[in-house]
Amino acid sequence: MPEERPLPNAALRVLLDAIQDVMGENGTKAVLNAGGLSQYIDNFPPKNLEMDATFAQYGAVQQAVEEFYGPRGARAMLLRIGRATFQFGLRDQPAILGLAGIALKALPEKTRMKLILDRMAKAAAERVNQPTHVIEEGDAFYFVVEHCPCGWRPEHDKPCCYVTVGVLMEAMAWITGKVHRVEEVACIANGAASCVYRVAKEAVVT
Repeated sequence: MPEERPLPNAALRVLLDAIQDVMGENGTKAVLNAGGLSQYIDNFPPKNLEMDATFAQYGAVQQAVEEFYGPRGARAMLLRIGRATFQFGLRDQPAILGLAGIALKALPEKTRMKLILDRMAKAAAERVNQPTHVIEEGDAFYFVVEHCPCGWRPEHDKPCCYVTVGVLMEAMAWITGKVHRVEEVACIANGAASCVYRVAKEAVVT
């Protein structure tokens, strides 16, 4: 296990708000108990940027959701929680997403996608203690996270950061009005140096 890494209260709060929205109050209590975080039952962290939460706690909550639903069921739930995390973040904590006061609607779609990913990466690095950068290639953007809560979770045999996948899917839907495929192509929980997410530039045809 890596040594403790602090995280802003707001980042953990947004995740717990999203879990409660998706799983309900009783499901959230069960997850907090299972994750060893019973101190947050009916007592979520405050909505501020004080660094009182930790990456280990954020990872423990996700791991508890995974164990609650089992590997197969957890993927769908964690994606939903990720999408809700983006919406709660946008509404309550735009600073941790880097989206405070953003106005992009007039820009071309691919420019908007790049800008939003860049803003989110910059906010992750500056406000969430999570060094992150974006690489652009011909058909996709790659969102590269150098420190991830999955580093404090047990080893997995395949990528497991479905909350972040959901966050990025919802961010792309919010900025383009379309569905874009997001796939975690490398994961620290599988032994990779970074968690890497491929965001397809072309929308999924529905």
